[in-house]
Amino acid sequence: MKYSETLTSKMLSRQEFLKVSGLGLAGATLLCTSGCGGGGSGGEGGGSADEGLVFASSGSSYQRAQTKAWLNPYSNETGTTIRQDWPTDYAKIQSMVENDQVVWDVVNVSNDFGLQSTADLLEPLDYSVIDKEPILEGYASRYRIACMLYANTLAYNTEKIDGTPSTWADLFDTQKFPGRRGLRKSPWETLEVALLGDNVPPENLYPLDVDRALDKLDTIKDQILWWETGGQLQQQLADGEVTLASAWNGRVQKEIDAGTPVKIQWNQNLQTADYLVVPKGTANKDQAMDLIAYCASAENNHRLSEFIPYAPINKESIPKVDSRVTSQLPTAYREVNVTFNAEWWDNNREAVEQEFNRWLMN
Repeated sequence: MKYSETLTSKMLSRQEFLKVSGLGLAGATLLCTSGCGGGGSGGEGGGSADEGLVFASSGSSYQRAQTKAWLNPYSNETGTTIRQDWPTDYAKIQSMVENDQVVWDVVNVSNDFGLQSTADLLEPLDYSVIDKEPILEGYASRYRIACMLYANTLAYNTEKIDGTPSTWADLFDTQKFPGRRGLRKSPWETLEVALLGDNVPPENLYPLDVDRALDKLDTIKDQILWWETGGQLQQQLADGEVTLASAWNGRVQKEIDAGTPVKIQWNQNLQTADYLVVPKGTANKDQAMDLIAYCASAENNHRLSEFIPYAPINKESIPKVDSRVTSQLPTAYREVNVTFNAEWWDNNREAVEQEFNRWLMN
């Protein structure tokens, strides 16, 4: 189904966006879910309380899945208008909060946002409304709660190699498995992959030995084809540009379903999550908490897996996943997973990113 078949488009011109936000930002596109009938124009009033909520996420197939799994059902069940924007932009959140012009009410963020370093931009979550007890351990905190679990995995092209890679070390073995390597152009996840590929035991992964990781990456640097978005990763896989890749499981599964000759090696899959947060100062805080409670609940959390191969984060929702797709989800491989340590990154991000960027330039 195309996006336009799921959502009704409502455009904000740049002038209208500046009017509702008061910010020097580029124009935004807001889309309305099926509960849109009672809402006002997308260009008037931003996320005002009488117009329901504005939900922001990363766009593409993931946000389409969120719309089908949670936003449309919630809108239909409650009568709440939910308009949408994308992509998530941390600088926008900061500008909205600092200028007291918050347009977004609920935002899907990656594992690098919503901890102590960005706490002043967010509302504390109301856990009298949101049930965090069934959430997998470590995935619910003061300012954010996970909405799905995904994994960074070793993907490989079955037509370009002989044999089957079994560990991250194979990603760095260009003699055994010749060809280009797909890696995320970010120290996040990439440094973990390098250290696991250098046979660092998972229990000793953190604190990351950044120098050791960069030294390992040096061994294949001339064979790396970088990707920065899930779409770029999928394109590399579809075009056969890479033989092996460090890859998000949902994106790989999309290619598998499309007939691309790739498979996933789940050994030492690096598990982490996307999270829902509420920007500080929203006029719709109570409604935002209600929507988050709905998405993370045992009754609804598993619905996302019907539309994209990401797993529930709610333990009570995991058994409700259709048995036909459970083998495609990270929850089926928890016993061989490595848990991403977002707190370590929150405390060390700036210095590590600087070091990684210097390495890229050399």
